Amino acid sequence: MTNYLSAFDSIKESYDLDILREIVEHGCTSGVATDHIYYHQTVLFYDDNEEEIVEYVDDNFGVEFLVELFKQNNANLNCYKNDVVWTFVELVASQLVDEFETTMIEYEQEVEDSYGDQLYNMRSLNDHNYAQL
Repeated sequence: MTNYLSAFDSIKESYDLDILREIVEHGCTSGVATDHIYYHQTVLFYDDNEEEIVEYVDDNFGVEFLVELFKQNNANLNCYKNDVVWTFVELVASQLVDEFETTMIEYEQEVEDSYGDQLYNMRSLNDHNYAQL
């Protein structure tokens, strides 16, 4: 039995948080998405995951965006597939980074709510100890 990863999970497993942030900041054209740089990689990824990729991009940008990508690539199918994959990778990276940051903010708020007084007292004690040095 083959373990199948969705396209989304494949991106999630291919790149760590630092690389995902780099993808969000600089895009796939920068070469930071090392598993999705070359046409042979992106075309294969598209062919293996076409339905999920197209649906995800459509849900985020609409079908007109996909049509425009095709036109911008002068109906070159491989170039179109590459651009759709790069768009997908960038969207997934953005979502994963946003989810991580939201989770961290919520966690920090929970810690503050649960241990706020103790954290404040520890910070005050540290500040007092450093002031005496």
